[in-house]
Amino acid sequence: MMAAEKWYEYQESYRRYGINMRPVIVKEKSSKPRSTNTGINPADKLRLLLLTILIGILCIGIIIATAYAASIKVNINNIIKENAVILNEIEHLNVKIESASNIQIVEAKATAELGMTYPTASQLVYIDKSEITSKDFAFVMQEQAYN
Repeated sequence: MMAAEKWYEYQESYRRYGINMRPVIVKEKSSKPRSTNTGINPADKLRLLLLTILIGILCIGIIIATAYAASIKVNINNIIKENAVILNEIEHLNVKIESASNIQIVEAKATAELGMTYPTASQLVYIDKSEITSKDFAFVMQEQAYN
């Protein structure tokens, strides 16, 4: 274990003094005050200002585009609501049409309002297949109408 510790010390001194075993000379800090110049020249400042303005304009454009998209979405939602109202009206009218064309309602209106009655047994006419009909049905109807 002792040999390993010595080897570690040799390595440490090697790092400390370098290959030629000379100690590193520590430079003293100069007594001059550091300049406040960060190395940014006026051209770089102008570029940074223009870049900042460009990014600001892009952000404002994104905000305006988002507001426009929101207004379009509001319009779409209003149209969807109007469409739903119209669909409800259509369904209501379809129900009215179904109820008006219902055979029981038509029959009730015909008997109550128009005074129609069912035919009696003597008023019934049956159609016979064996009966020969006239070839010129329109001519027969015309003769019956004008004679």
